[in-house]
Amino acid sequence: MRALPYRRSRATAIGATAFLLLALPFLVLGVFFLRQMARMDLRCEPRAPCVLTRSSWLGEEEVGRYAPGDILRVGVERSRSRRSGAAPIFRPQLETTSGNQPLAFQWTQDEAEATAFADTVQRYLAGPRTDSLMVFRDDRRASLRVGGAFTGVGLAVLALSLWLFSRTLAHRKAERAAAR
Repeated sequence: MRALPYRRSRATAIGATAFLLLALPFLVLGVFFLRQMARMDLRCEPRAPCVLTRSSWLGEEEVGRYAPGDILRVGVERSRSRRSGAAPIFRPQLETTSGNQPLAFQWTQDEAEATAFADTVQRYLAGPRTDSLMVFRDDRRASLRVGGAFTGVGLAVLALSLWLFSRTLAHRKAERAAAR
C-alpha cells in the first residue's frame, strides 16, 4: 500500500477550517452578551405618559408607555428562593394595569438601594408632576466585560484562521509550481 504524499496546503486548510469553526461560537456568544438589555430608563414628562425603555451596548427598545392612571404603584420585588440559607435579593418594579415591569435588569442584595429607587419614582408619581423625571439603572458593565472578552477571543481566532487560509493559498501555489 502506497502512502499519500504529504501536502502542506491540505494540513493548513484543515487548520484554517478548524480555527474558523472555533471562532464562530465565541463571536456568537460575544454578540449575545453585548445585546443584553441591561439598562432600564424611565422618563416621565409633565402631562405626558411615562416611557420605559431598555438598552444594550448594541441597541435600544421601548418597553412601554404608561399614562399616570395606568401606573398602580412602584414597589420592590423580593426573591422567592426555596433554597435554605439563600440571601434575599431585591429589584424595583413598576406595577401597571397591563402587568409588572422590572425597573432593573439585575437583582441587588441591598434592599435600601432598591427601595430608594422605587421611592423616588413613587414620590414623583404622587406629586403634582410639574417637572420631568429621568431615572435609570445601568447594569451593562458585566455584559460588556463578558461580551467584549468573547468577541475579542473570537476575532483573534478568526484572524488566525485567515492567516492560515493565506498560508494555504501560498502552499498550493508552491505545490503547483513544483508539480510542473
